[in-house]
Amino acid sequence: MKRLLLSSAAAILAAAPAFANAAADADAGQQNVDVIVVTAAGYTQRIEQAPASMTVIGREAMERRNILSLVDIVTGVEGVNARPFDARSGKTGNQAISLRGLPSDYTLVLLDGVRQNVMGTVAPNAFNDAASVFFPPAAAIERVEVIRGPMSTLYGSDAIGGVVNVITRQPGETWGGSVQVSGTFQEDSRFGSTALAEGYLAGPLGERLGFSGYARVSRRGDSNIEIPGVDPFAPERLVESATMGQNPVQADIVTMGARLDFDAAPGQRFSFRWDRTEQTYNNDRGQMGGLHRLQGTSGPCSHGDFTDPNFCRGYQRELGFNRQQFRLSHEGEFSFGTWLTSLTHDFVETLGRTINAGSGLDPAVEGGPRVLEMETWVFDTRLVSELGAHTLTVGGQYLDPELTDGLFGGGSAAVSQYSVFIEDSWALSPSLTLTGGLRYDDSEAFSGEFTPRLYLVWAPAGAWTLKGGAGRGYRTPPVEQLSSGIIGFGNQGTTPIFGNPDLKPETSTNYEVSALYNPGPWSVQATVFRNELTNLVERGTGANAGVSLNIGEAVIQGLELAATAQLATDWRVQANYTYTDSEVTRSQLNPDSAASRVGDPLVSVPDHMANATLLWDATSRLTGFLTAEYRSSAWRPRNYHEPQDGGSAQGAFEALGAFRGFTQFDLGATWRFSDQVRLTAVVQNLTDKDFIDYREYPRRNNPAQILTSNVYSTILEPRRLYVSLGVDF
Repeated sequence: MKRLLLSSAAAILAAAPAFANAAADADAGQQNVDVIVVTAAGYTQRIEQAPASMTVIGREAMERRNILSLVDIVTGVEGVNARPFDARSGKTGNQAISLRGLPSDYTLVLLDGVRQNVMGTVAPNAFNDAASVFFPPAAAIERVEVIRGPMSTLYGSDAIGGVVNVITRQPGETWGGSVQVSGTFQEDSRFGSTALAEGYLAGPLGERLGFSGYARVSRRGDSNIEIPGVDPFAPERLVESATMGQNPVQADIVTMGARLDFDAAPGQRFSFRWDRTEQTYNNDRGQMGGLHRLQGTSGPCSHGDFTDPNFCRGYQRELGFNRQQFRLSHEGEFSFGTWLTSLTHDFVETLGRTINAGSGLDPAVEGGPRVLEMETWVFDTRLVSELGAHTLTVGGQYLDPELTDGLFGGGSAAVSQYSVFIEDSWALSPSLTLTGGLRYDDSEAFSGEFTPRLYLVWAPAGAWTLKGGAGRGYRTPPVEQLSSGIIGFGNQGTTPIFGNPDLKPETSTNYEVSALYNPGPWSVQATVFRNELTNLVERGTGANAGVSLNIGEAVIQGLELAATAQLATDWRVQANYTYTDSEVTRSQLNPDSAASRVGDPLVSVPDHMANATLLWDATSRLTGFLTAEYRSSAWRPRNYHEPQDGGSAQGAFEALGAFRGFTQFDLGATWRFSDQVRLTAVVQNLTDKDFIDYREYPRRNNPAQILTSNVYSTILEPRRLYVSLGVDF
């Protein structure tokens, strides 16, 4: 396989000049074409006019990428960190989206403008990365809009870090679609390869009815990485082997969906859509969580003795994460404006979890299934009206989430909330627009929350655009955290976690200033931002051990740079850089047990991140590309430990320091046999960067015991070949 990958890289390099005699500028001038967005204001506008810092990823860029999750689409955008913070996250082997130095829980994901974030922890113990796979296949996506910075005024909770809006393709006047098959072939046999097939079909069903449907099937092979301290015979001996996403297990994922659009009258469209995703993961060796008993055994659970075949933890040998969503919507054009209304029913479940021994519940249920289900109704309505120099948006939202958890003793947790908002874009002059908005949210669990925003966009002359604004953001605690009693367990089922009905929403105050210069053949943009966070929810220590408390405060500030240039008729370059500086300004009373102390960084986001892509349009049919990704060193939390060693295995912070940074490259090319058929090949991690480097350190509370930890925050895959064949029709 190594020879195959090296020869593939050589072939990609050699292919471009071989076909250079038919050179053409297929994409020349695209930088001057207006990019239209909808997420920043809730209606269509040019990206330069949008009251936010935005990036759009279109279909051309997606066709070059190995896309297995939503994260793979937004990787490489300034301000975006798409790598797990450390080995304790990314347990399914997927990844999550971090915007502007905040955890993924502070990024709001939308599908055609409707929120996809669940309001309760239906995948507890850091399995939230499974949510990144709950999205349509790339073949069904028109573009993805990324907003960096808070958008709580329009979209409510969770939008403190920013918003990612996945916009799907619309049925056309004729039938058409696309099919794609792809695979990843590993050079190192310890890592699992992947295979994927997806398709999209859309067209009219008569004069008034349109249909679109999609499907995706993927399989990831299991990895078998030798990690120090992990016994390869764990299934037989029930020894801890919870290596999580460091050693990804076999995964099978099926996604499907359909949409019907009915034009009842001119300017009146009703839509119905259905989306479903099923994820299955093999946990035979307890890699994703400690097994609750040996296969074939039964009887009362043993607790605390690994040698007992009835030793009970919280995980079955197969885990599943499923989602099903129905949505009915209406878009109407009236004399007074455009009115959009939707009703969404969302159901998410986690399968394969069990109630561990020592849970404090009835012993009769220990070792039994732990039901984890989240059912949510979402009602959205929004009216956009043009009133002279004003574009006015008014709307409201009602959320009714209900979380069912086996730990609740057959009960559930539910906290409904409603909100109303208004936003006005006022064209003070042809070159100056002021956007101001205010949102009010009320909930059964806390008193009302006001979220204002003010943003100014000025295009003084020529190619310049200046932007800046201030606003507030907020995040409602998950519904289970607002409950009393035990709501979960950490440290492989040994440490109880408690809710707190007195929690308040986390809030932020945000500022940003941006300048864009785009004369045509090249462009450059710079943005500075500051985010002041209060009421951060942390797990208490000491007398409040395991209790969720509003005790954290932090400041995040930074710089984002982005540039594009048409170097020549055939050559283009895109590059960006992000500097992130975060600091905890208030933390727990017992800092010895905390991940961070006052003065420490908030989370393990690299201080410096840079991405670059060089594209060569060698011919009208052949495009070559080279991408580079740089990540500087990142903060290693004070309480960090490898997942298989348990929460008391601390000490790596003092001995090993920060997580090591890295640089890696991808080299690829796309050959178009025709306008409808294309073949893409990419050698990923071209230089075969090795992310496995474990070092010894003494356990903090028992220096005589020597443990090991990786110098890198997570294990990324070595050199591999990605091949994709796509057909449009």
